[in-house]
Amino acid sequence: MRRFALAALAVTLAPHAAFPMEKVELTEEEYKMYKHTRLALEDPRVQAMKPEARLPAIAKDAGFKLKELQKAMERGEAAGDVKARCDANLKEALEATELKGKLGRVEVDTDAAHAVIYIQWFNEEAKDLPVQAATAAVAAPAACPIASTITVYAQDKAAPKARVFQALISAQAARRINADKVKDFAETRYVKLFEKVKSVASGDDLSGESAPPTAQP
Repeated sequence: MRRFALAALAVTLAPHAAFPMEKVELTEEEYKMYKHTRLALEDPRVQAMKPEARLPAIAKDAGFKLKELQKAMERGEAAGDVKARCDANLKEALEATELKGKLGRVEVDTDAAHAVIYIQWFNEEAKDLPVQAATAAVAAPAACPIASTITVYAQDKAAPKARVFQALISAQAARRINADKVKDFAETRYVKLFEKVKSVASGDDLSGESAPPTAQP
């Protein structure tokens, strides 16, 4: 009986198994419509309208189809705190890659309709930067499907204030990366999917870079 009690206690105190990522039930386009509308509803001019006239007016102004907007609003409200879910999913997904133990800032900025993921890591070897950037990018869209852009940037592990790489990639382009082929094609093929690339491995000067790269359109 004592052995059973001790065994039960051991199970209770054992580290919990990792939970699977909690799916975000909202697409990039739905989030854009939802967030645009939430921001528009705060406009005094919109608030001056009759409640039933607000969504049609926003849809017309933004070029949305009213039925699609209504659906996006329903799904957006039902999705709950998508930022918190995305942040948790991103960290879990990236910790399952070779970036485990190297990560810095990992989060999605949902302040605007154009949601942006920021992934920072600390690099030891410049030759690894293309693979690390592609690894970060390919993991992001599934973990956080509401994002439009993924910003990746790396600091020198030996000198954490020194930027050694930065780039942007659209979520659509990131989905074209094959996670199983990253080591084969990161430097020759996948790096071409990124925009505004700066890398010490290419001889670029990043000494003036300190803030995260700008990703808003």
